[in-house]
Amino acid sequence: MFARAPFSAAGWDTALHALASATGSSRAQLVAMGERHTLFNWVTDIDEGYVDEFIAIEAFRPEVNYRVAATAPPFVLQWEDHYDAIRARATNEVYIDHVRRWDAEDGAQMVLADDADAFFGLAALHAASDGRTTEAQRAVLLAAAPSVLSAIRVQQAIEHEGAALLRGSLEALRSAAVLIDGRGRVAAVTPAAEPLLGPDTLQVRGGRLRAARADIDRRLSNRLAAALTRNAAPCEFWLQGSRGPMRIEVCALPHQDWGFGFAPRAIVTLKVPAGLSGHQAPRLGEALELTTAEGEIVALLVQGHSRQAIARMRGVSVQTVSSQLRAIFLKAGVNREAELVSIARAVIEMAG
Repeated sequence: MFARAPFSAAGWDTALHALASATGSSRAQLVAMGERHTLFNWVTDIDEGYVDEFIAIEAFRPEVNYRVAATAPPFVLQWEDHYDAIRARATNEVYIDHVRRWDAEDGAQMVLADDADAFFGLAALHAASDGRTTEAQRAVLLAAAPSVLSAIRVQQAIEHEGAALLRGSLEALRSAAVLIDGRGRVAAVTPAAEPLLGPDTLQVRGGRLRAARADIDRRLSNRLAAALTRNAAPCEFWLQGSRGPMRIEVCALPHQDWGFGFAPRAIVTLKVPAGLSGHQAPRLGEALELTTAEGEIVALLVQGHSRQAIARMRGVSVQTVSSQLRAIFLKAGVNREAELVSIARAVIEMAG
């Protein structure tokens, strides 16, 4: 069943149910932890509130969760005797309440793999009615473990292949895009996106997409977190680099319920201005990091108005408009009105 799990929509659920039955357990659990968050925590026949509560009480910490504290090297089985020893030294009542409320206090567990980018664990969770695990039940769990790990490796390969296929499709479309997997790591960068990355815009650091500016980096991190944890609506923001403005769009990708997090879960599309026409003051202000007044001035320039005409329309002096333009030139990284108008028109065309 585990050998077939990666190739069926409900394959993992079916296999885990079979494992629970074979080990005399009310539930079976397969969990994976990434560098910064849980990739998945699959427990058979349990409400979603279990996982939410698990995260809320920080049950991934060994000082909270006696199961985490009992973690051993891969394929070394741990069970109630080991839990008892840990609880005798220090008992976290919040976690005890948690597992009793969900009726999963006893059981057996083991680490399947402790990779650089993910930790995989397998467990049989016993309810009060199941009693404590027997030696025979633990032997079944131990015997099944190699097959479970083999299935995990197959699933990883499939998800990595999916990333490669999507990257190829984006390359064919000449899209400037960065693919982000469920762990928040960069899965692929298309050739069209590579020239847009740089020390003053975006970089791949430590396997993650980061922005040079702290405020943009926080915004990017928040947008990616939303896209990875739920099917958030697409969002966009602007980044001003030495080569002009860049529009960054973050979109969540469809994902399967039984995914390991290695497949692409979000796409970051990068766009720079190209083409001429139109005007749109708010978008100009956002793209060039201008104030509202400055964005309106640029929009009027794009429409062909002179400094004198802009001063009359805004009820200010020509000197005021000239002073504002000097500030706009500095922000946009240009020296002349013609350069500013060219960039502004291109931003407007791209936005349309």
